[in-house]
Amino acid sequence: MALELSPGVNVVSYLRYKLLKLAYERRGEVTKDDLNRLGREVMLEIERAFRCEALMPLFRAVDSHVDRVVKALEALGYAAIYDRRLGLMTRLVIHLRSPYTSPLELGISWDPYWNLPYIPATSLKGAIRSTAELTHTNCLKDLGTLEEASSVVVLDAYPILCPHGRYLVTVDIINPHYREVEGKVSEVESSPTPLAMLTVASGAAFRITILATKRKRPACAEEALSRLVSEALRRGIGAKTSLGYGMFNVLI
Repeated sequence: MALELSPGVNVVSYLRYKLLKLAYERRGEVTKDDLNRLGREVMLEIERAFRCEALMPLFRAVDSHVDRVVKALEALGYAAIYDRRLGLMTRLVIHLRSPYTSPLELGISWDPYWNLPYIPATSLKGAIRSTAELTHTNCLKDLGTLEEASSVVVLDAYPILCPHGRYLVTVDIINPHYREVEGKVSEVESSPTPLAMLTVASGAAFRITILATKRKRPACAEEALSRLVSEALRRGIGAKTSLGYGMFNVLI
């Protein structure tokens, strides 16, 4: 009996199952074309399986999990300074080389426990730090230095809502034309090569939660830090932000 993908089937395990099944059918003789074909097929399966209306129980569960994490951190002397549910204006591309989503040629950041795509805290904090450096704000000190630990805690961001009748993830492509050789690009060797990738669909809403310690005086006011976070989200999170990916609908 063939295994059918659904939100109740772990995507990370399913990917490995499909890879092992392919290797068995090919008697170990698996080519790169076979892997690329398998990747595209599985991406379409994931897209079809993760319809928004089927994910509501999972969204509620992960939202409650974040509530518990926040309460635990508050008991340790932290206070929430940013806790908002924000919708994506554009598709989100995050962690194209995620180890959990091999054998996909271009992966996506996928939580193997919650079985959902997510934005790692490291990616969020990196975007916030980059924005702080660009805007020359004092808040940069609160994000940590070589001499002093960060006074803020950034949580992983999970999707908690997406429009009914649509899909949480969707297949997109990038289409590189050139293969760089020794730092040079040759027009003669131009060869468009479409590569499929999974993205989080626009319209999906993520819960973005950041806390700060109450044990020391912050370098900048809470309001200024909140504005910095909103600006980072407005500029974009993840890969390909220069092409318009990963931008959140934020009113600063």
